[in-house]
Amino acid sequence: MERFVESPNLPQGRVKKLILGEKYKNVLNMPLIAQNIEPIWLKCNENVDKRLSGHCDLMAMHLGNSILVVQDGVEINCELINNVELINNVEIVPINKPKSNKYPHDAQLNMCIVGDYLIYNPKSADHTVAELINKTKLTCKQGYTKCSIAVVDERSIITADKKIAAIARNAGLAVLLVREDLTALDGFEHGFIGGASFKVNRNEMAFTGIIEDEAERRSIERFLNERGIAALYLTEYRIFDIGSAIPITEEIS
Repeated sequence: MERFVESPNLPQGRVKKLILGEKYKNVLNMPLIAQNIEPIWLKCNENVDKRLSGHCDLMAMHLGNSILVVQDGVEINCELINNVELINNVEIVPINKPKSNKYPHDAQLNMCIVGDYLIYNPKSADHTVAELINKTKLTCKQGYTKCSIAVVDERSIITADKKIAAIARNAGLAVLLVREDLTALDGFEHGFIGGASFKVNRNEMAFTGIIEDEAERRSIERFLNERGIAALYLTEYRIFDIGSAIPITEEIS
């Protein structure tokens, strides 16, 4: 049986359909299909920096169940998806294009839901969307909040942002702090760990590539294993930032 993921970023069963940027189709299509996951591709976003045009966390945000916020003008390509009826039942909440393609305007949807919390920067986030989210709000200065946070479970995150780490710990969340330069992003000095990872099952977290720093990889795997979660490396490339991915449906027994 296939259903919508109830809690954003945190599937309870095996992910069936996953939303991500079409820019990364060549490198991630086959690895995802090998995991029996059907990718739903968002076409490149013309409203942001070209280097970030494939980042789905700048185009869309899942609020839970069938509710998906999508930036005006973003096209969803799901022609080859099985059970299109299910996808057609997604409730789209449209928002306006950003006023500018520069930061922080491009980060209007880059908020992070972690269990009962919403971590976000109120100066960059879309206020209407933030108000729709009935969660305890933790505010930070990082506009690329979702990029910065790998959501491990309802009470645990991984981040390289020290200020987000402090805010999350103060709220009682478990935090693993990692190096800033862990993740690659073309055109930038580095990417973000949240943009390079996503859950594909309650007990499995996918990474776009290999974590080359052995000490960091062991630390991340230990943090995951302590929570009953295994690391899945989708490619043999160095881990790279794709603006994350949105688990939208899952299989349940």
